[in-house]
Amino acid sequence: MKTSTRQCCLLLAAAAFNSLSAIQASPGKQEIEPRKPDKKADLMNSSTASEKVIEFLILDIKPGRRDEFHTRYVTKSVPLLKKWNFNLVAYGPSLHDANSYYVIRAFKSLEDRQVSEDAFYGSDDWKQGPRDTILELVDHFAYAVVSAEMWKKVAELGL
Repeated sequence: MKTSTRQCCLLLAAAAFNSLSAIQASPGKQEIEPRKPDKKADLMNSSTASEKVIEFLILDIKPGRRDEFHTRYVTKSVPLLKKWNFNLVAYGPSLHDANSYYVIRAFKSLEDRQVSEDAFYGSDDWKQGPRDTILELVDHFAYAVVSAEMWKKVAELGL
């Protein structure tokens, strides 16, 4: 049985929550902030810091507003992320829930991810651009980051 790219991405997203790091935020703050790890770990100096990484962003959209969110994301966030040279692997409505949405992005390394996200989320482009119109539709979101090696292993399963 052949699995679609979207299904493969969702499988990877599920696997992602068992890996390198997770970040949670509540849009009530109107900011995206990394959750502080329970144990102080210097991931930037770890053996995985220079590896390519895949980031999974899972969003819980306000009930009944996912289509509206998708339209806003595609028309406002995607062009801005591309302007900032983010590698958007995939994004869209999740298959498992009427209010869930996913975004998958690739980075050269954990450091590249941190530098890119700090610059983007700290920019006037984001703050004075689509931030409020996007986050007003989000109830909750969480990140997970995995090594690109994990992505390759899942792809090798031939799903």
